[in-house]
Parts: sequence; structure tokens; C-alpha cells
Amino acid sequence: MLFTCKRLNEECTKRDLSAIGSDEPPVPVPGAIQISASVGIRGKNLPADTTTIQDALNRIRVDQGGANPRLVIDGKCGTKTQKAIQMFQLKHFGWKGADGLVEPFKQTIGKMNALLSTNPFAAKGSVSSSPSSSAVVLPDLTESFRRAMLFVLAAQTNLLAASTVLEDQGPETGLSTFGREFKIRELNKHFAIDKFSNKRQMFRLILRVYDRMRQVFERPGGLWGPATFHPDELNDKNLAYTNFGGFFRSGQFRFHKGKRIRLDTIFISAPFLTLPNDDQRALVHIHELAHFVGQPEFIDDHAYNFQAGGAKMKALSPQLRVLNAESYSNFAWGASHPGSDPPI
Repeated sequence: MLFTCKRLNEECTKRDLSAIGSDEPPVPVPGAIQISASVGIRGKNLPADTTTIQDALNRIRVDQGGANPRLVIDGKCGTKTQKAIQMFQLKHFGWKGADGLVEPFKQTIGKMNALLSTNPFAAKGSVSSSPSSSAVVLPDLTESFRRAMLFVLAAQTNLLAASTVLEDQGPETGLSTFGREFKIRELNKHFAIDKFSNKRQMFRLILRVYDRMRQVFERPGGLWGPATFHPDELNDKNLAYTNFGGFFRSGQFRFHKGKRIRLDTIFISAPFLTLPNDDQRALVHIHELAHFVGQPEFIDDHAYNFQAGGAKMKALSPQLRVLNAESYSNFAWGASHPGSDPPI
């Protein structure tokens, strides 16, 4: 199931892709890109590997040796793909290194990964880094990613502080800022943790979600795992969308409306750019990450902040709060900005 993030003041939508797709087996991609065999002139040119290289050349900026004109992503290593490989090599290695062949673990794919790692999104005003020519062009999102990571780290810190008093009973003792009520305030506000009989188990589930979010930011290939965040390829009307449990679906994809859609990716759509500040953008990142890392539990959208002035969020049962994506972005905000309401 592919999950799309909410629009502003509207409910989100879901799109079932389970019956749409390729019969090819998943291709494992632990880093930015990886191929199993050579691609290019006199290469083995396996369709999955060729598709990976075509996609990479389209995502690399033209001034860094990316394909110009852009390649059709068809898995066929024809003369245009071979020429694009050779031009990329010529740009970086000169004629001696321009043999037109990309091989696993060698300098050409290494250079591609280095460029993809430092440029997860196309620069503002440049050609989109997406393989789809109709994909949205995104500005530099470094600041919103940085804030999202800081909010996640704040959530983890808050949880670790709450862990020390989770099962405490009896009246408060000592200074209020060191007491149980203070340490567990955000956890109760957003997840109603004290209403669980198995609160330690629920606490570990929540902490695991934030731990996985942090891992996304620290994935190989750059600070923010550029293979994780990508411009929208479906001209979607929502802010962003992703797949349930995409964190565990590395390299898997399906074809939808003639486009190769990765399942291990969070896609950022054009309406996202209407958000007025990086705090709001960061909260959307965290909201989508909650869907993305939830496994085996499905973290869904049971309520949003805008519904009935927040009343629907407050009316959620403790069980649904723990399985609600907005709860995770709200908690991360509260841990970073105690006492204030999230701006989205």
C-alpha cells in the first residue's frame, strides 16, 4: 500500500499499488546505487542494472556529467546510454578512463555514488534530479532536513529522560523540573503512555520508531540518505507520500502509469513547496518517516491536528495514538519546543 501525506486542511489519500508492478525480483540497493554486473560498451547490460545506471545519470546534474539529453529509463543499453556513460567518464577521468563501461565497485560507479550523496535534490532552478521529466523541481532542502533530524534527536532525548521514571509511583519529590510529571509530560500529551498497562512495551515501540528515523538520516551515501528522499514522480496533489514500511524495502519498485516508482523512498510533491517555513517542512518529513519506518505495526493516519481544532487528535485511544503518524511529528515538536503547539 502506498500512503500519501495529508494536504493542508484536507484528509490524505491512499493508493493501492499491490496489484500494479513489475514481476522482476527486488534489486537490493543498500547505498545510493549498486549494480550486479557491468553496464555499457561490451557490458552484460542486465535490464535491472541498466535501469539503475540510466536513473543515476538522469539524477546527476548536467554540469557534473549527468545525461544530456535525459535518458529514457527502459533498461536497454543502447547507443544513447553508452554515450552518456562515456561522457560522464570523460568529464571526471579524461579519455583514459572513458571506456564507456560501468562496473561494480570500480571508479565510475564510485564517482556516481559520491555525486548522488552530495546532491540528493537538484539545485533550485536546475533540471530535476528525478528520472521522470515531469517530476517537481525542488529547492535545497538541507535546512528542513537538518531541523527534522534535530527534532528527532530531541524526541529521543526526551524519551530517554522519561524512561528513568516510567514505572515510578507515588507523589512527586524534588525539583519539579527533575520530577516524573515534567519528564513524562510530552509522552502523556501525545501518546497517553500512562494509560497503558504494558507501558514499557509501548515505550519501546515509540523509541524504536525514532531510532529508525535517525538511522534514515545516517544512512550511507550522505547525512540525509539521499536515496530516501526524492522529488515526486506522479504529479501528486499531496505534500508528500511514501510506502508503509518502505524502510525495509530497499531496492524494491513497481511500475505505475509507466513510471518506475521506488518503494524505499519518500517523495516530496509540489504543494510541499507552498509551506512557508522550514519548521513546517521538517514536521512533514517526520510525519512521512513515521509511515516509512513502521514495521511490523502500520503507522497510519487516524487523526490530524487540523481536524476539529485538534479535538479528533485528543479523542484518539492510546492504542491509536501510538499508531498515528501525526503523533510522532507532534511529539518531536513538543520535545524541541516545550509548551508550544506544532505549526502545522
